[in-house]
Amino acid sequence: MVQHDFKVSFQWQGGGDQSGQLDGDIIKETFSIPSSLGGTGIGTNPDELLVSAAGSCFIISLAATLARAHFRIKSFKLTSIGTAEYRHNRFSMKQITHNVDIYVEDSETKDKLLRRIDRLLQTADANCMVSNSLRGNVTITTQSHIYLISQNV
Repeated sequence: MVQHDFKVSFQWQGGGDQSGQLDGDIIKETFSIPSSLGGTGIGTNPDELLVSAAGSCFIISLAATLARAHFRIKSFKLTSIGTAEYRHNRFSMKQITHNVDIYVEDSETKDKLLRRIDRLLQTADANCMVSNSLRGNVTITTQSHIYLISQNV
């Protein structure tokens, strides 16, 4: 079994109307309660970080999945939306929707990708560590659009 630890340190002073600092190997960011939930809205917040983790993991997994399937993709754009709800006196993330735009350079690739995209998206989701960690607690859905672009773009 392979294991890897991801270490992030956090500092916070005061009550919920303050902000904190998180420091990982790469990321260093201020965070707080979102202003929409009564906090200061300074920096990022745990909800945004959760959706960011899910989206970045998914797009990396999708890139690897498409490469293994021998698709030459020009670029991707992913927008992930996390929907939280207040139920039973607590907040939780209910759903994350990934909207992925895939840009290809030729009609043949586009047609081939259109035929296989649903299965490739399922494979990418199944290989994403964050999706696997959330599965059963958060519904994750994916919508895709494939665009043909000229080679000059």
